[in-house]
Amino acid sequence: MNGSVIGLIEFLQPYVTEHKQNLVEEVLEQRTRHITVVLENIYHPHNASAVVRSCDCFGVQDVHVIEGHNEYNINPYVVRGSAKWISIHKYPLNEESENSCFVQLKNQGYKLIGTTPDASYKSIRDIDINTKIAFVFGTEETGLSKYAMEQMDDFAHIPMHGFTESFNLSVSAAICLYESTNKMRASGVAWKLSDIEKKMLRLEWYKNIIARSDVLEREYLRINNKTP
Repeated sequence: MNGSVIGLIEFLQPYVTEHKQNLVEEVLEQRTRHITVVLENIYHPHNASAVVRSCDCFGVQDVHVIEGHNEYNINPYVVRGSAKWISIHKYPLNEESENSCFVQLKNQGYKLIGTTPDASYKSIRDIDINTKIAFVFGTEETGLSKYAMEQMDDFAHIPMHGFTESFNLSVSAAICLYESTNKMRASGVAWKLSDIEKKMLRLEWYKNIIARSDVLEREYLRINNKTP
């Protein structure tokens, strides 16, 4: 698998300009899976799409979407192409499943942090980033579901100094990502992608950059006798 990935990357590379190759490498160096975001049953697709855009801006690679009664479809006017560079993982609202979003993230070593306007919980500035973190955001109207609340390892709030009780979803996510990624990058924690993760994303991004990359991929497989 690793050899075929490298071979395909090398085959596609001449079709990517040097400028874009350099940009891909710069972004890969700043990408992380140490921090991730979970969106639970979000009503408004433009809010979820704004979160995807923020994840790309802050170098967070994965967004996990629990669809529930509300199916998430990307809003192209909000994401402005950022969805091409982010890994979006969708899950049905199935609380009993061994493959539920929360179970998978915990198995991967993530600490689930529920976001709340309740100031009795710790500030987002006091979150420990030495462990992998998944920020979990609930619906715009009612917040996290009862089931989600029970799955959280901790809760955090964003300090506010006005009359309004909370920021909207996309702003809250952006603030959490700004605070946590800055703290992460200033720490000694190993937050960068592994070499194999970089290779897989490099290949995915090359395919997104190149027009009709599927045709080139089939040609590569034919030349290397990798087709059935």
